[in-house]
Amino acid sequence: MTNLKWLLKMVASFLALLLLLIAFVFFINREDKPPSESVIKLQGIASATTPVTDRDNAYIYVMGFSASDHADVMSEGVARVEQMRQSMESPGVTDSAEAPGRKQLQREPAQLIERYERLLEFKQWRELRLGDARSQDAAFSQVFEAQRLMYSRALSLEVKGDAADCKRMLERDYRFWRMVLAESASANVKMIAARSIELHFEMGNLVVRRFPPALTMTAIPDGWREPFSDRERSLARIMANEWTLSDLRPDDERAKNLVTMLFGSFLYQPQATTNANADRMLRVVELYDRDYPAIPQAAATFLASHGNEKKAAADIGVYNPVGRILLNMEGMDAYTRYGFRVADLEGIRRMALLAAQLRSSGAKGNDVADGVRTSDLRDPYDGKEFTWDPEHSSFLFRRTLEGKPDFKIAY
Repeated sequence: MTNLKWLLKMVASFLALLLLLIAFVFFINREDKPPSESVIKLQGIASATTPVTDRDNAYIYVMGFSASDHADVMSEGVARVEQMRQSMESPGVTDSAEAPGRKQLQREPAQLIERYERLLEFKQWRELRLGDARSQDAAFSQVFEAQRLMYSRALSLEVKGDAADCKRMLERDYRFWRMVLAESASANVKMIAARSIELHFEMGNLVVRRFPPALTMTAIPDGWREPFSDRERSLARIMANEWTLSDLRPDDERAKNLVTMLFGSFLYQPQATTNANADRMLRVVELYDRDYPAIPQAAATFLASHGNEKKAAADIGVYNPVGRILLNMEGMDAYTRYGFRVADLEGIRRMALLAAQLRSSGAKGNDVADGVRTSDLRDPYDGKEFTWDPEHSSFLFRRTLEGKPDFKIAY
């Protein structure tokens, strides 16, 4: 009998503690949070856009880039974007517009180059349907092809241009993609612009290399001498729109509804979750707003608490545990790679300019290694000299921070 009483007391004590714990959790989660400063700041960034007329918008032209032969590219782009707008205004209606570039027709290289050169004349960029990466990728596929064809033509033996012509071609190409880099509002387009700038340096360097040393510096665009600006590097608009899209994502809503049914709505605070997501989005922005040498360590520290690695229960906490779990399911590693890909462009720019300077001086053999060692153009992160590979006659820029192979510039 004594044992039974003891057992009943133990059970009663356990139930009392359990009820006390439940009451404590209820008390802690009794109310949601108001919108935080981070939320208000991201909302302001996302809404701070200047309208651009369709006819002046390079984005519209890109959407029509895959138009049929002899069609008006801009008119086709306007028509496709208008269909996109109509589908956005009618959420329940499936978009019947054909994705730009879905039909990959064989086109004459000259026609693609002509369209690309027309694209480079645009000075403004505004995106529509920020979350639609598939249509953007499809539209840009032919733009990439046309860019490569333009450089291939410049490298062909049949084309004999002077240094001034080379400079004009490179300047237009470079200025356009730096403009897109600065004006892009989605991570997808930001990465597309970075990719095109990488191609510009890779193939533009080969075009410049064809000129004798005396003409090398005449052939490079003035933009190669200009460091990337804070606005071009910034991820502010990207992260603001990524935050907006994550708040509106249907899959996330279904996941939230499921966990709410399983664990109760008191364990999930929508606004507190949104606030926490906004905080970490702004943290990513701040990572790349600092000087280059401080970025790698800051990113490593940030990923230690916001990366994809498994989180301990203590990291979740008592308040809004469901919201914390949902946030922890999506690490920030991809966003930091995006940031490094943009930041790495400064290293590539310096290396391309270094190659041009050494080439213009007529440096060969050991003189190249000496020139690299004494140059002020160095790795932006650690201030070390760029790697010179004499066996393959090329310069190397380490891109380990963005998880990519070394970028090579042929000498």
